[in-house]
Amino acid sequence: MTILGIVGCRIFEDEIVHVLANDPDINRVYIIEHEENNGLLHKLEAEGVEPVVLPFYKIKADLKCSNEFSVIVQLQGMGLHIDPARLKSETYTNVDLMSRLVDGILLFYGSCGRAFSRMQKDFAYIRCPLKLLQDRSTGGSTEPLEDCIAAALGGNSRYREILKSYSDTFFLTPMWAVNWKAAFRVGDELLMGFEFTPEHLRELGYRKVAGINTKLSYEPDFEKKIEEFACNFGFEIIELEGSTEIVQKSYNQMRNMLVRPLKA
Repeated sequence: MTILGIVGCRIFEDEIVHVLANDPDINRVYIIEHEENNGLLHKLEAEGVEPVVLPFYKIKADLKCSNEFSVIVQLQGMGLHIDPARLKSETYTNVDLMSRLVDGILLFYGSCGRAFSRMQKDFAYIRCPLKLLQDRSTGGSTEPLEDCIAAALGGNSRYREILKSYSDTFFLTPMWAVNWKAAFRVGDELLMGFEFTPEHLRELGYRKVAGINTKLSYEPDFEKKIEEFACNFGFEIIELEGSTEIVQKSYNQMRNMLVRPLKA
């Protein structure tokens, strides 16, 4: 059996559903029994995928030695990027656990403020490939993706160009839009030093909110939540075209690296 491990932010929940539900090579999807994975489970089931849900310590006994390709998924909470030390700690713990079962690990994260800048060195002891989402939008070369917004907009270079034109704009993907109150801990004092209020966002220069259309329909309330956000903060709404190209290519590369020897 060949096994791919996925550790990712819940912000990428829709993209993970998309790549798994559309991969004909997968024989079985395992989801770690954890509250952060509940949304992923429901969306996969809605797509006709029937994941096996188990605590991590029970998965090894369920794995069969066969010519099959399986995926194990553990998602992590939204908003961890606010605290890079905690983000790194939780991710490292899950990567270490996952590495004991899988043949390769794909992290559904960008560089996230360089929280993972030492990851390859720190995990040099594991015997399976470990990769972050990669930006291949600049031709043959690759570089770590900056963050989830860069992923949705098609890469770092397009993200930077858009930032130049929309410097007063707050960007929301569907998962950010639907979960913005919980993800930004509205009403709490944030670790970045300000409350998430209209006054503070305007002090930072924000006047608009951009809904990034990734062309995924797992969150039917996307437009409604964008309107809710705009109403709360007094922002103008704009829409930007997004895609799943970056995450799909990163997933395909890791999947092919593992599956091709299996099919040989």
